[in-house]
Amino acid sequence: MSQLLLSALAVVCPNCDGHNPPRAEVCASCGTSLSEAPATARPPPARATPASSPGKPGPGVAPPPPGGARPPGSPPGLRPASSSSRTPPPIASAGGVPLVPAVARPLPGAVARSPAAPGPAAPAARPPPAAPAAVPPGPTPKPAAPAPAARPAPAASRFGLMVVAGTARGQRFKLPVTGCTVGRSRGAILFADDIFLSAQHATFLIKDNVLHVRDESSSSGVYVTISGAEPIPPLSFFSVGQRLFRFLGKIEAPPPLAGRPTVYGAPVPPGQGVHGVEEVLVGGRSGRTVVTSAPLLTIGQANCDFSYPQEEGLASRHCELSFTSAGVQLRDLSGGLGTYVRIPAGLERPLRTGDRVRLGQHIVQVEMMG
Repeated sequence: MSQLLLSALAVVCPNCDGHNPPRAEVCASCGTSLSEAPATARPPPARATPASSPGKPGPGVAPPPPGGARPPGSPPGLRPASSSSRTPPPIASAGGVPLVPAVARPLPGAVARSPAAPGPAAPAARPPPAAPAAVPPGPTPKPAAPAPAARPAPAASRFGLMVVAGTARGQRFKLPVTGCTVGRSRGAILFADDIFLSAQHATFLIKDNVLHVRDESSSSGVYVTISGAEPIPPLSFFSVGQRLFRFLGKIEAPPPLAGRPTVYGAPVPPGQGVHGVEEVLVGGRSGRTVVTSAPLLTIGQANCDFSYPQEEGLASRHCELSFTSAGVQLRDLSGGLGTYVRIPAGLERPLRTGDRVRLGQHIVQVEMMG
């Protein structure tokens, strides 16, 4: 039977896989001796191509028939070897040297790694950052400020003020050693209903154990009683009772100008000079004015240059101004009712026990308190 098959089957060249006539001893294609060829013929193996993948035939190669069926033209009873049971022979090149499968070359700049060597370990996954804590909407509450330490109350002095006139009559105030401010809306002592007071009117302060008063540039001024007589300069203010006066000073006759006529008027009284005093009305307006060349000008209820019959707070002969070559003196004759002079703004005037200070419609008296 084997001889019959050999005489019918073509001989395959082991070198070039060329088919030769039955019983041929030399390959007609490449001249290889066929005497050592196996007696059994086999179908040409499938050629591997780069595009083929394991288990799939390359292009141009017919897939094996399913179920181990014989290829067409093969003699009955002969089956091709299964790829799982037989390793195909190496594919030889034209020179008879086995071909080495192509190896992929690395691209320029790439690092070649051995296929067996494991790659670098992947960095450990970091845990995701913690989400910020939810903040309620609105402004961030500020920490509570520490409560300020309680300041000790200033020590009291031995000086006090008693209100002797005005709506607050009868009230008494003991002054601290640091002094205090009096006003209509700002200060330690307030007379809110006095329309003649400024917001911050005057300050009482203690220096060298002596009480002083200072006018804080008020609109109506600060007035202090005089003791006996006191010189006053021109354009100064003084007060008696509810009346306010301004001393105008000495009135001089204008000198004649050469070539110009003299303005007609009453003759100037003979004597040491002519002095004038005017009454000041509410709002700073000028009232009645008295001009005299006499040595004295008097103010009171009756028989005076300025007479105010039955005026409350005025004596019959309350005060007088005496005009001398040395200056003008204001003398108190009220018997304790008080004649007041205005102190310049910003000037600190010393006070004694019993002195009175006029602040608008209010009059305070200095006293010593235990």
